[in-house]
Amino acid sequence: MSASRWHALVNGRVRAGGGRLLIAMLLALILFGPAAPNAVKPALAATNPIVTENQQPGTGAWLIGSQQSDDANGQIKGYASATSVNQNQSIALFITTNPAQTYTIDFYRIGWYGGLGGRFRLHVGPLDGTPQPACPTDPSTGLIACDWTSSYTLTVPGDWTTGTYVALLTNAQGYQNYVLFVVKDGRAAPLLYQEAVTTYEAYNDYPNDGVTGKSLYTYNSYGANTVAGDPRAVKVSFDRPYTANGSGQFFYWEVYYVRWLERNGYDVTYTTDVDTHANGGALLNSKGFLSVAHDEYWSNEMFDAAAAARDAGVNLGFFTSDAATWQMRFEASASGSANRVIVCYKDAAIDPVQGPTTTVEFRDPPVNRPEQTLEGVQFTSSIAFGGTVPYVVTNSSSWVYAGTGLQEGDSVPGVVGYEMDRLWSGYPQPNALSQTLLGNSPFTYGAGTTDYAKSSLYQAPSGAWVFASGTSSWDWGLDNVDNNLMDPRIQRTTANLLNAFINGAPQVHDFKITGPASATAGQSFSFTVTAEDSQGNPATWYAGTVHFTSTDSSSGVVLPANATLTGGQGTFSATLIKAGTQTVTATDTVTAGITGSQSVAVKAAAAATLGMTAPSSATVNQPFNVTVTAGTKCPLSQGYW
Repeated sequence: MSASRWHALVNGRVRAGGGRLLIAMLLALILFGPAAPNAVKPALAATNPIVTENQQPGTGAWLIGSQQSDDANGQIKGYASATSVNQNQSIALFITTNPAQTYTIDFYRIGWYGGLGGRFRLHVGPLDGTPQPACPTDPSTGLIACDWTSSYTLTVPGDWTTGTYVALLTNAQGYQNYVLFVVKDGRAAPLLYQEAVTTYEAYNDYPNDGVTGKSLYTYNSYGANTVAGDPRAVKVSFDRPYTANGSGQFFYWEVYYVRWLERNGYDVTYTTDVDTHANGGALLNSKGFLSVAHDEYWSNEMFDAAAAARDAGVNLGFFTSDAATWQMRFEASASGSANRVIVCYKDAAIDPVQGPTTTVEFRDPPVNRPEQTLEGVQFTSSIAFGGTVPYVVTNSSSWVYAGTGLQEGDSVPGVVGYEMDRLWSGYPQPNALSQTLLGNSPFTYGAGTTDYAKSSLYQAPSGAWVFASGTSSWDWGLDNVDNNLMDPRIQRTTANLLNAFINGAPQVHDFKITGPASATAGQSFSFTVTAEDSQGNPATWYAGTVHFTSTDSSSGVVLPANATLTGGQGTFSATLIKAGTQTVTATDTVTAGITGSQSVAVKAAAAATLGMTAPSSATVNQPFNVTVTAGTKCPLSQGYW
C-alpha cells in the first residue's frame, strides 16, 4: 500500500489509569504495508477457516478517509443493535446523517490479507439518511442511550468468517465513520479471542461535544453532576455510537494482535466480553482463551467463566494489563434488549446493589476477589498515555523464551506501558503448582515513584497455563501498524505461548550426558549434562534440579552435588575408582523419568610404585612366596604398598 493511503483513524480520549491519572490524547493509526519480518511458523496445519479467509483478496479501502465525522456536527454516525452476531443471523444498524442526505455502507472484515488489513464483503446503498433525535441523558446516572430508528438490517451470510468487522459509513458529502461488530461462528476452535468492547464503552463519551458527552470517567464527561458527585456517568449504553471514528479502542491496540494472529494462521474464533458474560461455558470449547490489550471491565459472570475454564484445563492468555480491574454489571436497555447497559458506580457507598456484584475494583470490599488470583498479576500503576519503557527479561531459561535469543536482563523496547501489572504480596496468590515471573521492568510514575511491571506464567492444578504480560502495549511488539515497535522476540514469545496452549507446553524428555568414553581410576574427568525435548532439541527452559549417581560405589568416588542447569545445560566433574565399565547417571529430583546415563570405561591407573610382601625368614635352598603389588602410592614408613 502506498504512503498516500496512510490516514489518521482515531481522534479521541482515553485514560491513563483506572480513575487514577487522566489524560487526553490523539490516536493516529496508519496502516503499515507488507514490509515486515518473516511470519512465525503456525502452530497448526494451514487448513483452518482463518488461513482460508486470509488467502482471499485484501484491500486498504476499509481505511477511513480524510473527512472523519465528528460528534459535535454528527455528519454521519451509527451504532449496531449488538456487539456481536452469529453467522446467518441479523444485526441492525442505526445511522444518523446531518444534514439529511444519502449515504452508503461498505462492510469489511479486518485481518492480515497480505498486509492490506481488510477484505471487502458487501456494498449497500445509496440509502436515504436523516438526522436522528438527540440522545437523552438520565440526570441521576448520566446514562446516555439513543432511541434511533433502525436504518439498515444486515443478515450475515454463512460464509462470513468469524472476526472483527467494520461497516464504513460514507455520506454524500464524503464524511465517514465506522460501526464495529464481531461475527461469531460458534466453532470449538483451538483459540477463543475476546474483544474488549466493555472497556471501549466505559471510555466512550459520545457525544464528545464538550457539553453533554459522558463516560465512566470524569476527565471526558461533561454537563451536570450525577449521583457520582461529578459529571461522570455510572451507567453507559451500547445504544449510541462510539466517539471519534466509531471504532472504540480496537485500532489502537487490538488490531496489532489480530493481524499477527491471522498472519500466522492460528485457528481462532472471535467473541466479545458480552458473549463471555452471557455464555461463559463457550470458553470450555477451546484450548486457549485470549484477553488482549485493554480489557479492564468485567462482570462477575465473566470472572467466573474464566476461572471455571482454567480449572477445567483451558489455558488463559492475558496479553494485557489492568484486565478485570473493575467489576461491572449488565442491565437491559429501555426496550428490553439484554446486556446493553454497563453499570459501574466505582464506589460501594453509592451502589444500590451490595454483595458479590457491587461495582468496585475486584480486589476491594465487599467483592474481595483480587485479579491476580485469576491472572497471576494485577494492576499497579501507569505512565503517561502512549508512553512506554523497555521490557526487561527475567527467568530467561523458561520455555516461553525458547528460540528468542533473550538472556537474563535483556530488554525489548517499546512494549511496556502505559498501564502495568505486578504480583502483590499483600493479596492472595494464584492457586498454582508453580509460578514464574518472566519480566521485571522498572518505570517511574507520578512524582518519580519507582515501580515494576511483572509478567507472569503459572500452572494451575488442572494443568492449565495462565500467562499475563503485565503491559497493555504487548501487542505493539507483534506487528507494525504505525509505530515500528514490532520485535521478533516478542513475536516468538507469543508464538511459544499459543503453541503451548494448543499443543501442550514443551516437556523435558531426558538428559543427555556427554563426556569421555574412558577415564582413569582416581582421576577427575569432566562431562556435560543437556536437557532435551522429545525431538532431541536442547530444552533451554529447564529449571529443575539434577541429582547424580554412579554404579561405582567404591570409597573415594566423587560425584557432583545436586545442581541446576543454565539454559538447559551444565558442565560437571566426577572421579571414579573401580576399574571396568561404570555409568554416571543424572536424574531430575522431582520427575524420575527425566534421566540420562553415560558409560565410562574406567582404566586402572599406571603403577607409580611396587609393593612386595615376603616371609620374614626362609630356609636355604627352599622356595618361598613373594607377592608384588603395583600401586599409585607407597607408604614408605611401612616399607610396602
